[in-house]
Amino acid sequence: MMMKKVHMKTGIRILALAILLMTVNTVKAQEQEVVQSIGLRLGGNGISYKYVEDQFKGFETILAFREHGVQFTGLVEFYKPIKTDRINNLFYFWGVGGHAGYKGVEVFNCQCDENGTTVNPEIRRNPVLGFDGIFGGEYQFYSIPLAVSLDYKPYIEFFGEDIFRVDLWDFGLTIRYIF
Repeated sequence: MMMKKVHMKTGIRILALAILLMTVNTVKAQEQEVVQSIGLRLGGNGISYKYVEDQFKGFETILAFREHGVQFTGLVEFYKPIKTDRINNLFYFWGVGGHAGYKGVEVFNCQCDENGTTVNPEIRRNPVLGFDGIFGGEYQFYSIPLAVSLDYKPYIEFFGEDIFRVDLWDFGLTIRYIF
């Protein structure tokens, strides 16, 4: 019971931090030309908020729910338009950033008594901290306020289940509403 309260408090703190960052970004957006969008990232299963300054430099935050935990990712991204005769609003982007949060690790406790062996699974929460890279493409529709992006986001992670982990297979499809 106490463990659920701790995890709920951690989740609330991460959510409050995300809202604070969105508020700061909105204030900065009023000073310059910014495209803001929010949506779902499938692959890493999370909520993505992005704003792009003058369509060349952007900032993305992702609140991801994976591996029985919550992770907050912040990325600085750089955009270049892909010029074609038929398609406008098509960009490729790359960037770097980091993530922090916690994830659950399943641990099995075995108890032996006169009735036999009992296996009890338990989820332990471990903090994670890591560095991320990102490369992808994004298309912004003209007729509707929608953007679709496909990205590749490898990362290096510390702590968690292992002391050191490299994941080179993190791909995501993100659908965002532009406001």
